[in-house]
Amino acid sequence: MKLVTLLLCLVSMNFYSQERIETNVDVTAHAVGGQTDVDYVMANQVLYPPTLLKKGVSEDVTFYFTVTAMGTVKDIDFKQSFREEFKTEVLRLLRFINFEPAKIGNVNVSSQIFLTFKFSPDSYRKYCKQRGFIIPKDIKNYDTSFVVYDRADESPEYSRGEEALNQYILDNLEYPDLAIRQGLQGTVVLGFIVEANGTLSNVVVQKEFNHLCTNEAIKTLRNTKWKSGKKDGKNIRYITKYPIVFNLKNINKDNATSEQR
Repeated sequence: MKLVTLLLCLVSMNFYSQERIETNVDVTAHAVGGQTDVDYVMANQVLYPPTLLKKGVSEDVTFYFTVTAMGTVKDIDFKQSFREEFKTEVLRLLRFINFEPAKIGNVNVSSQIFLTFKFSPDSYRKYCKQRGFIIPKDIKNYDTSFVVYDRADESPEYSRGEEALNQYILDNLEYPDLAIRQGLQGTVVLGFIVEANGTLSNVVVQKEFNHLCTNEAIKTLRNTKWKSGKKDGKNIRYITKYPIVFNLKNINKDNATSEQR
């Protein structure tokens, strides 16, 4: 009797430990930063398999996976047959992306979603031209653990320094016309990860006052290039934030503003 009871308890525990995958949700699971962030990861992090690049092989790789209620990824399933080299690169790229779980009401739940990474030699050459490298020269110094740090021996910084970043924002941030006409001003605070190669990923809005200004702040910040943080001599992934101020007093003739505080 004791053995039967023990077996029943184990079966019951196993049943309830299975995570329920919801199919009818109010808010679907999605990448932090949305599809734009997925595209940025592809453009800035993909390393095309050399043999397939040389042969000019392209492939659209679609894969399915579960985003748990905690925002973690599991149960990756390709469902179709794809080249192993592309599948390996997909698994690596996926580790750069953070996810927001699906919601039913205000409760986080587990659900299945899918992504497609499009591998194209022509697109890859454009990516390389934009980011200035095919394979980073210092890639051997990259931390490969995918740990995201908030403390380091050297914190990341804009490639030309803090003052230059202020000037870059001043020169490139366009104050939305509608926000100007409505007299709107305020601060947009963006959180993001500076990757080991100095590009940005997982841009999340921590504070906003107007969606048009938020979109402009994201667009402007995404185009910046940074020096990565360092820990124990390795380039690391580092999470940080940056405020972008929209102040009507600082609008210049090019419809731009920036007073950084």
